[in-house]
Amino acid sequence: MTDVRARYEFGDFALDVGQRHLLRRDTGKAIPLTAKVFDTLAYLVEHAGELLDKDALLQAIWRDVIVEENSLTQNISTLRHVLGEAHDENRYIATIPRRGYRFVAKVTRCDEHGISASTVEPVSTAGRMNRRLAAVAALTAAIAAVALYFIPGGYRQSDPVALQTLAILPFKPLLPAERNESLELGMAESLISSLGQYSPQAISPLSSVRRFDALDKDAITVGRELGVDTVLDGSLQRSGDRLRVSVRLLRVADGRQLWAQSFDQAFTTIFEVQDVIAARVAQSLSVRWTGGESARGAPYTKDPEAYVLYASGRLAWTRQTETSLLRAIGFYEQAIARDPDYALAYSGLADSYAVLGVFGIQAPRDVFPKARRAVDKALSIDPDLAAAHSASGHIKLMYEHDVDGAATEYARALQLDSSIALTYHRRGLMYAMQGDIEQALAESRHAQQLEPLWLAPRTAEGNHLYYARRYDESIRLVDQILVLDERADAARGLLIRNLVAKGDYDQAIAECDKGPLQVPGGRAFRAQALALSGRREEALAELDRLLALSKERYVPAYDIALIHAALADTENTFVWLERAMEDRSTQLVFLAQEPMLGTLHADPRFASLVRRIGVYRHALP
Repeated sequence: MTDVRARYEFGDFALDVGQRHLLRRDTGKAIPLTAKVFDTLAYLVEHAGELLDKDALLQAIWRDVIVEENSLTQNISTLRHVLGEAHDENRYIATIPRRGYRFVAKVTRCDEHGISASTVEPVSTAGRMNRRLAAVAALTAAIAAVALYFIPGGYRQSDPVALQTLAILPFKPLLPAERNESLELGMAESLISSLGQYSPQAISPLSSVRRFDALDKDAITVGRELGVDTVLDGSLQRSGDRLRVSVRLLRVADGRQLWAQSFDQAFTTIFEVQDVIAARVAQSLSVRWTGGESARGAPYTKDPEAYVLYASGRLAWTRQTETSLLRAIGFYEQAIARDPDYALAYSGLADSYAVLGVFGIQAPRDVFPKARRAVDKALSIDPDLAAAHSASGHIKLMYEHDVDGAATEYARALQLDSSIALTYHRRGLMYAMQGDIEQALAESRHAQQLEPLWLAPRTAEGNHLYYARRYDESIRLVDQILVLDERADAARGLLIRNLVAKGDYDQAIAECDKGPLQVPGGRAFRAQALALSGRREEALAELDRLLALSKERYVPAYDIALIHAALADTENTFVWLERAMEDRSTQLVFLAQEPMLGTLHADPRFASLVRRIGVYRHALP
């Protein structure tokens, strides 16, 4: 039977089973892991040296639950990054092809007093089951809710109820005519961040609740759509230097109000209001705060006006149009002007510049250096800001073509906060451009598990399938995305790419004619379809239109190269690919996988380009 007091040491790490902590031996600092990632590591360590079959691992870690193999693959990948294993390195975990995994590092078991034992004793199946059941029971106890309901003058505890998941909805205006949408979403995001530190898997992230910010949405109905046990529903109004907030915690099953409170005080106390709300929700959900500390920990800024500007930037960034991204940059710069040490605002600034470059809105060589300066400033202020490490990895990957550096940054970001779906999404792109499509799919699906209603990872999964020439699968996924949001430009752009690759040119042209698309490679779609369908003159006219447009604003050279490839003009294709290299086009990182350039693979110039880009590590498709 597993001794929950056991502690295992291996390499630079120690595993405390009872406390469910992975620790660095030199500092004693805990490394955050999700529950299933910890269970995976514990099982591997307890069976060090044994070849563990994948099916056996799945059964042991997800007993009585059917999951896909990619869940295990994702956990192993996360552990390798956390443990600092480089690509294809096996200091701790070895992959046995077509079989499973083996923990290969030397493991020493210590007793509760830290005294080393010579060997790691094997653990019975029944003992492992008891440990898992004990862990599940402890987790359930930690988040089981004790219902509280509001009464004049105080609160009264009711009978305990089993409330395990929570959605914090975008706040609504007390007076619709005086709506402050950025502050409403900002309040929700801050509370999600606060409570997510203690139970990230139980909190619906902002990208999942963002679609429910309409004023006519009923909180209980939204809770049912999100599949959560409880919802936090609030309204607010800022009037001059006053802040009025009303908030209530509702049980979804029966609509019962578990807690409610109103605030009417100076706007400068907004952070205190957030702390009170988070603490009351935590109390209702039986989350234990330690040391009487603020729910948020150290605030990112002490200036409430800078916070509002940051929230406005976040709102604008989520819309990801040229206009909204430029507005986001303006808001972040204003926030920084008020608080030059606002690390999160610098990180948001970096993300905004990066999207401008990736989407081909502005030349990457113009915007990515600005993104790099911003993220470096964020990290100089707060070296442990997970969002900044994630942004830094994205810049290294998409612009600097530093795959190893990107992998290190993503690993650090996940070490600091393993609940950020954006980091998994970005790491999936890294694997895709290296040609490791299965691992890319696993990363994207993990991001979807963390944020089920965020469409970007789903679209990325569709892109990975496109690069794997699995067009029908990709189209089926696109159809699902468009059911959720028919205005999702990235999904519609992916649909067009698949249709062109399959030879459905007329349908692709019809999709192009529905309206312009601001997506990577989007300017090439119509001309490609025209050229490949034999309508050469129309394709050349479209090409001339884009060349004329390039004299007025930035048009990615990579898009022009794709058009020349569709026209079977090999020489001009390479001319424009070289210009794309000069532009530092972010689409070049997928050059080797792009189906529309498959006819160029036999040309030595193509292989030379792939080597110069330096991100691809597998044979050409």
